Amino acid sequence: MLFAIGTKVHFRYTGESGVVTALLDEGMLQVKLDSNPEIEIPAFEEDLTSEPGNNSGTGKPKFVPTNKPDPPARREIKAGYHILKPKGLQLVFEPMPGRDGNVSRYNTWLVNDTLQEYLFELDIYTPSRDIIVTDGKTQAATALELGILLYDDLNEAPEVDLQVRRITTEGPEAPVQHNLKIRAKQFFNNFQTVPILNLQAHRFLLFDPAAATKNAEPDDLLNYTKQKIQAGKPSRSSGSGHFQVFNIEEFAQFVPEIDLHIENLISGYARLDKGEILRIQLLHFQRFLDKSIRLGAPRIFVIHGVGEGKLREAIAQRLRENPDVAKYKNEFHHKYGYGATEVIFR
Repeated sequence: MLFAIGTKVHFRYTGESGVVTALLDEGMLQVKLDSNPEIEIPAFEEDLTSEPGNNSGTGKPKFVPTNKPDPPARREIKAGYHILKPKGLQLVFEPMPGRDGNVSRYNTWLVNDTLQEYLFELDIYTPSRDIIVTDGKTQAATALELGILLYDDLNEAPEVDLQVRRITTEGPEAPVQHNLKIRAKQFFNNFQTVPILNLQAHRFLLFDPAAATKNAEPDDLLNYTKQKIQAGKPSRSSGSGHFQVFNIEEFAQFVPEIDLHIENLISGYARLDKGEILRIQLLHFQRFLDKSIRLGAPRIFVIHGVGEGKLREAIAQRLRENPDVAKYKNEFHHKYGYGATEVIFR
């Protein structure tokens, strides 16, 4: 091992940074991400570089980080006026016409027109690729630039996962999750003037603080039970402290299995190394696991194959740490053999 516990490291191909928290078998390390300290992921040693001068007291030589240019800073636009009727957190797609006047891409913004600050984690993706994966803090009455959505992505019905936490004087509140599927027809119909940016764009409301307050967790179990009896809908605790009601239509379309073989997740995988492939597989697994819990699926199957077992073990570790998982097993199955793990939720 060229790295010791506590070493500050960078991922060679993604630019992410973190700290080594454990030394695993077969040249792998456990790394806590700086961007989200609650997440620790396994990585191959050869996919990491250490910060200059960081020797962690081992006296061993360290890699020198590659000369990868820093990504351009995200633009942040502050409102120049008082917003009388704030709506909440909005996802905005600004058309970017080319020289011929046709639009082939959209600049994506997270608009917060409220007087509150929020921590957020946001993921925009299609079945074939991750479009934007980001997190951070959005200031009050501010538009934050996120990245680019391609026109062709709309053909694959992009999906948005958002986790948001309001910042208070006592610290961040419990996270609230929201999922949005963007249909092409819906996308082009939602064209209107956007506050703060003061331009015409495609806008979607992701988080309405007023609605969230109305739908807050009931004061006691009795009231909660009465509400569910009246609604006639099942529910499950999402693990965040908020009760999520099933989205009936989305639940009906939900397929309770995911195949994590890399060729089923992205194109161009042949140029990736093992560490990057594992990171992508775990990203898709975590997204699928969170969605399964949010929808209230009773059980799911995670297809990881047999192979060397690194992906299977990394999945098992995350399942052990998830309070919504009642049990999981990797036993012989008539459909999957030994190449899948069955997960049963509480």
